[in-house]
Amino acid sequence: MASKGRHPMYNAPEGGFFIGRGRFSQGSTMALGRTGLTRFVAILAGLLLAPGVMAQYYDSPGLGQKPVTYHPQDYKPLGIRAGGFMLHPGVQLAAEYTDNAFYNDLDSQSDTIFHVRPYINAQSTWSRHSMNIRLAADIARYRDFGFRDYEDYFLQVSGKLDVKNRSFFTYAADYMNLHEDLNSRDSEQGFEPTRYDLWGASLGYDHTFNRVTLLGQYSWRRLDFDDAIGFDGGVIDNEDRDREGSNILLRAGYLFGTGMQVFASYNFYTVDYDQTLDRNGYARSGDGYQANFGISRTITGKLDGSIFASYNERSYDDPRLPEASGWAGGGSLSWRATQLTTVTGTISSAIDETTHEFASGYLRTLYMLRVDHELRRYLQLNGFVAYSDNDYDLLPDAPANARTSDQIYRGGVGLNWYINRYMFLAASYDYEKLKSNVPGDDYHVNRVWLTLGLER
Repeated sequence: MASKGRHPMYNAPEGGFFIGRGRFSQGSTMALGRTGLTRFVAILAGLLLAPGVMAQYYDSPGLGQKPVTYHPQDYKPLGIRAGGFMLHPGVQLAAEYTDNAFYNDLDSQSDTIFHVRPYINAQSTWSRHSMNIRLAADIARYRDFGFRDYEDYFLQVSGKLDVKNRSFFTYAADYMNLHEDLNSRDSEQGFEPTRYDLWGASLGYDHTFNRVTLLGQYSWRRLDFDDAIGFDGGVIDNEDRDREGSNILLRAGYLFGTGMQVFASYNFYTVDYDQTLDRNGYARSGDGYQANFGISRTITGKLDGSIFASYNERSYDDPRLPEASGWAGGGSLSWRATQLTTVTGTISSAIDETTHEFASGYLRTLYMLRVDHELRRYLQLNGFVAYSDNDYDLLPDAPANARTSDQIYRGGVGLNWYINRYMFLAASYDYEKLKSNVPGDDYHVNRVWLTLGLER
């Protein structure tokens, strides 16, 4: 299932790429040195998903997410102290102009979308343990096409329980009520946005002794989709998309030199659909595993990198659905080019669920490069380019006109101006293009964002 951007909860990149005839790889960007596993756990606590369970992601600026990477030190909001917590309430008022509101080049229609995004963050200030709570919403109103209006909401709780020095439990739980946009091509979309609920939870334990780090984690996630009204007036029954998944992760790392760590991990995951058979008569539940082996390293103090290889298998209850297996790999790079400029890059892959009649799933591989530069302490410039390839795993009897591949090209630039600790202005432009093998399915869209942010 694809949707339209990246949620703050999932904004940690997954490093991975696909090679050979194997289908799927999803790993995580590795940090370095003795703190490597700690950061790795933080990434996992944010993702809370197994390969094949879900690959939900949101664009920037997304749901309650600032269109900036960080606040300069002199412009950080001070917050409100409430017992053992610091509260950071805020709101973003944004206007989004799009020249293709329906993602359809055959009849492109422009519109302006107004967003109100209230949120509140609560961060603990305890000497031991930690907890973070976030409530947010994105209330969007179209100027011309009001039937596409939506309200998205989410609640996230995450934290850490210290056991002893360099050993701790991590936990996370979340609930979200969200929508799908019309740029999703892996499922049928309706006249109004398709609504769905998402629940998730995870619990992990991290232990470090000498040069060895160990991690164990269990995570669970559930998706519930509402029915929708199609553009032809008929009802789109989405009950066959309702599902839940679980994941068990085991990982070990060894620090063999300054800033250098080797690691290995094993994931076992399951995907269980509520309905035994989907709308096309296929049993899409199943399970799989992933084994990763890699190395992470800090180079010259300004360049961090990681690379790994993995082997993956994904099977389905229905013998007619092709199994997915093969080798994959990935990596990430973070370069502090100067004191004012940062360059980050990542390659990530994930297998997504679909209810298409002629596919068991599809492999989504993303290549992304981003540059952030401080023109002044209060003025930030950023830009990115990205390429995503959705490769559908077709059934043997799929017709010649079945969807086999979608390529999505994206790029954009943005400027963020911090007026003071409590207010910022942002302007950004991004371009998105879909190239598909399905005739008439291509689209390109230009979007311009203007945002006023207020935070205490």
